[in-house]
Amino acid sequence: MKIFSCVVAFALIGSTLAPAARAGVDPLVAEPAAAAPKSDKDLPGGIGLDWSVGYDSHYIFHGEQLLRNTFWSEVSFDLPLTKNLSLNLTPWFLQAADDDYNEFDLTGTLTLALGPWEFGIAGAEFYYPRRSLGGGEGTRDEQEMTVTISRGFGPLTATVLGAYSFSREGFYYEASAEYEIAVNDSLSLTPCAVIGADTDYFGDGTDTNHVGLTLTAAYKPLPWCTFSPYVAGNFPTGHLDTGNMLFGGIKLTVTF
Repeated sequence: MKIFSCVVAFALIGSTLAPAARAGVDPLVAEPAAAAPKSDKDLPGGIGLDWSVGYDSHYIFHGEQLLRNTFWSEVSFDLPLTKNLSLNLTPWFLQAADDDYNEFDLTGTLTLALGPWEFGIAGAEFYYPRRSLGGGEGTRDEQEMTVTISRGFGPLTATVLGAYSFSREGFYYEASAEYEIAVNDSLSLTPCAVIGADTDYFGDGTDTNHVGLTLTAAYKPLPWCTFSPYVAGNFPTGHLDTGNMLFGGIKLTVTF
């Protein structure tokens, strides 16, 4: 829990420093208008908690395919610390349908929003309750810390990410761009492109590892309920030159 606890400590310190950080905001960049508060009719509880369940035909992490036919569930809780600073806590559990593999992850993310920019730092603990990586192959628990920078350009969001694995003693890097297309009030489509690379994470030295393309449809039959099916392609390169694959999945999110 040491990495997760570190992020929580950053949150407590950052909540006292956020007003000073805002003094550096470019006055020429207008802040987005604050969203109108949702009414009690919009959300069951309005406590900032999302519960999601999902299915993926392929379980892919940082471009590496781990398993097929997996079911997962997570709870995501947002805790506002100041006007611009928030802490997200997300426990996540995955179970393979065709194997004895399961996984429990606990992630804490501290996010600072400054106009169209977002800066995040996250700590994650990956637990493997059955000590199994499919087929009875043992694996150890892992810890990882991630830093992200995102910038919005209207419906387009560009993100760069850097992660360090304390267990693998290696770095993973990623650049992505996604574009949200509003079809109507209830439906949106979001294409996304990702390119990843690493240093001593999947192989020795620095090299690319994959290119990914995803198209997600988000349908809201109710303000607090979202269905999100997706189709995707993963194209491993460099350290992960293992063959291209197409896959898909779906998730259901309920907001409280």
